[in-house]
Amino acid sequence: MSHRPSDETLAAFAAGRLDEGLALVVAAHVEINPQTRRDLADIDALSGAFLDEIEPEPMGVDARSLSIAMPPRPAERPKRPAAPHDAAGLAVLAPYTLGRWQSVGRGVALRRVEVPSSEARVFMLRAQPGTRLPAHRHTGAEWTTIVAGAYQHEYGRYAAGDFDEADDRHAHTPVVDPREGCTCIVALTGNVRFEGMIGRLLQPFVRL
Repeated sequence: MSHRPSDETLAAFAAGRLDEGLALVVAAHVEINPQTRRDLADIDALSGAFLDEIEPEPMGVDARSLSIAMPPRPAERPKRPAAPHDAAGLAVLAPYTLGRWQSVGRGVALRRVEVPSSEARVFMLRAQPGTRLPAHRHTGAEWTTIVAGAYQHEYGRYAAGDFDEADDRHAHTPVVDPREGCTCIVALTGNVRFEGMIGRLLQPFVRL
């Protein structure tokens, strides 16, 4: 695991400033990448230290009555939600509805993840070993967490636990690991633009 979110992306995730679909893909990465979990804990600790430096403000006259009216906090932490069936073990997908796997090309299957409040389109992608995807670029963001297996393209090799953070500046031709195949979760904003003659022929038939 060598590819992780940028500092800006992780800080925006920690602050709750990301679109829910993009945040879901980051959350999947955090779930399976221990180093990023530690980085996120450091950000939370730093945020707490900043709060300690802020001058305190007097409480409002109704603060006591509001605190009494609040429901008591549970004594035990809630159990971690279980991963939905056939969701590659991702517990972060528990609150979401998953579509069925559908073929979107030779050796490639896709299942949509319904995130109603998101502007990004979220889906899981599963590719057979050795699959070569058409060269393409994006008009927006393409954030990917690799859940199992691996792929590589012009910017490096991405294996289970890695995070691939691409945008409209990146054009790539992913090639799936010849032995392991690859399963990942992806959030897209904007559109996919295939390149080359084969890609242009495929364009009308692929809706991501």
